[in-house]
Amino acid sequence: MASSNVVPLQRDGSKFESILVPVDGSALSMAAAVKAVEFAQRLQARIIAFNSIPVYQYPVYVGGIPFEYPSEADYEAQCRAIADRYLGLVADTGSEHGVPVDTRVEFNGSPAQAIVEVAQRERCGMIFMGSHGRGGLSSAFLGSVAFKTLTQAHIPVMVDHPTDEEVARAEALMREHAIEP
Repeated sequence: MASSNVVPLQRDGSKFESILVPVDGSALSMAAAVKAVEFAQRLQARIIAFNSIPVYQYPVYVGGIPFEYPSEADYEAQCRAIADRYLGLVADTGSEHGVPVDTRVEFNGSPAQAIVEVAQRERCGMIFMGSHGRGGLSSAFLGSVAFKTLTQAHIPVMVDHPTDEEVARAEALMREHAIEP
């Protein structure tokens, strides 16, 4: 991010203390998370890196042929382990920049709703998220999760559109830490 002497303030004039950073495991969201860490460093704010995991879908057997499905407990454990790896990468990036990072993982059917609820519960002053902008007409310039978050949140939402170069750097960072983007 370019250097600036401008410090964003909340409506009441106070500084942002906590910024929610949703991360979905993609290189795009990781690129945005790196920018969020740099932004938080300038604000002297902490980050809450967050991942919303889809709720377990119970298997439906068609024609009496049972397929192998993980149990709900196994599904949640596997998903949490994967999320912890890339949320840990955000925490490591924060540590390198002197930014405190807490992590949260929740199972929820709606990522946007989960983002808004966690931001509210954690008393975050802002949400900083990446977007690819490949949604339909209502979200022509934003992804659907970013668009829904913007329409549901009652706090500022900063939406970052990482460049191809930033995404490539995030992919390399993820591979360095044995995380497949």
